[in-house]
Amino acid sequence: MLRRTAALCAVLMLLTIGLSAFMRLSMAGLGCTDWPACYGQGLRDPSVGGAAVAAARLAHRVVASLALVLAIVLVWLSAVRRPVLRREAVLAAMLLALALALAVLGLMTPGARAPAVAMGNLLGGFGMLALCWRLATPSTASGLGSSATVVLVLLCVQAGLGALLSASYSALSCTGLADCGRVAQATGWDWSVLNPWRDPLHDGVPPRNRAGALTVWLHSVAGLVTPAALGWLAVKASRRGRRRDAAVLLVLAALQVALGLLLQGAGLPITLVLAHNLVAAVQLAWTARLA
Repeated sequence: MLRRTAALCAVLMLLTIGLSAFMRLSMAGLGCTDWPACYGQGLRDPSVGGAAVAAARLAHRVVASLALVLAIVLVWLSAVRRPVLRREAVLAAMLLALALALAVLGLMTPGARAPAVAMGNLLGGFGMLALCWRLATPSTASGLGSSATVVLVLLCVQAGLGALLSASYSALSCTGLADCGRVAQATGWDWSVLNPWRDPLHDGVPPRNRAGALTVWLHSVAGLVTPAALGWLAVKASRRGRRRDAAVLLVLAALQVALGLLLQGAGLPITLVLAHNLVAAVQLAWTARLA
């Protein structure tokens, strides 16, 4: 019963993550009709978004509320019923605490400009998905604890940089690793752009945050490191007899690399960016399962 409930919670969290990303990206301007001139339209007019965003916001509230209810049920199943499942009770308590924290953060989200709010929502959603997935799968002695934890930290850094890039409207700052390096150097390697409490600023038309090239560059560098780290973890998993986990990690890494390469060339279509976001969430959840 606990594992089935956790699996359902994981599905709800995937939906929540997807809906949240759709709202954030639509408000930023991805998928708008006069791209790229409309990029950053949310800064100029916070009311933009239309019926699709309004429907997504309503669906997000419903699905997130159901996930909160399931988190409470998981605490009851693991910590209140007898016998008490200690490992599962700790994970369920963490899940409930994270769900409540996100509910409070949700009150601050409408109209918020600081990237810290978007980063908190994204990383919190990813964390809830990872906890649900761990609760949904049997605990096994894989021997990957420390190795998986290192990769998990890398994935969290990569996801945080992606959220900062999106929330600071830096996507058009540069194109490609080399170009981003040149622009970041020309703007003086301004590390203050990594401050998540700093309001996004733009220069030029269409809106471009040239200083944000440093964020894009770091995200791109992390995009080279994390697939290699996942490959390393997959090799270790295979040597421990976890061949299915190894295969999943390799497929996810390859898929994310392919999406990353397609994004810039295709002009950042919202469908590909959403897929990029969801694959990142699944990568993190699957790695957390092995930690």
